[in-house]
Amino acid sequence: MQLIMYGDFNCPYSFLASQRAEALERLGHRVEWRAVEHDPHLSMTGTLSAADADGWGCELAEVAGLALTGEHVPTGAPGMISNTYAATSAYAESLTDGVAGRLRRDLFNAIWMSGAHLSNAYDVRPLIAALTFPRGPVGPWLGLERPRPGLGGPDPNQPTRMLGGTITPTGAPLTTTGWRRMTGWRRDWLALGVPVLPAVAEPAGVVRFGVDALTWLAGLLPGQGTGARQAIRRPPEPANRMHLSGVLKNGLVAG
Repeated sequence: MQLIMYGDFNCPYSFLASQRAEALERLGHRVEWRAVEHDPHLSMTGTLSAADADGWGCELAEVAGLALTGEHVPTGAPGMISNTYAATSAYAESLTDGVAGRLRRDLFNAIWMSGAHLSNAYDVRPLIAALTFPRGPVGPWLGLERPRPGLGGPDPNQPTRMLGGTITPTGAPLTTTGWRRMTGWRRDWLALGVPVLPAVAEPAGVVRFGVDALTWLAGLLPGQGTGARQAIRRPPEPANRMHLSGVLKNGLVAG
């Protein structure tokens, strides 16, 4: 099966969806993950989660109830909710470097397991560099004329990319290719007509949103039941929560 999934790094429901995407890939399914920002207007310096402590508590309790055995579940919201522009840009660029799956995992884990604040490009870049230029002993290369493996290529941008510079200081993608990916993902997600994450699209044109998407994904995994819910043919009215993830209990739309 081939699926397209949309998710935001500051959305705990998307965190679960990402873990299920990895599990499905291990089973041989093809999953195209597209990172989008649910709310591009979040503060670039972060938003205090304490300002909506009750809302976050309800969301995280629901996420814990949806989690399958072995899945990572946040124990609490990070102190600062990240504007995910830089993280989304980094993920869009990471497809070029062949580290998209690992970077997606690290970005989600940094926010939801370590409580990191990743609104700033300089906070995201070390996560990129850890994959593209992992630390290692430099002693064997001291005094030698040849460069360390991975360096010395003909592309002048290679060292920049390897050291995490795939996003600019403002958090934008470094290349036009990355920018087109990111803007295209957001355009396609908004065209679905339901601003809810995660969103999962099948080749047949059926799209599931929020809790229903997570339940359906669980049903694709061995020993988790059918996971499919009753389809509805019109999207429900969106709520005013920031993520709008948990409010859809039967968010299925046939395209």
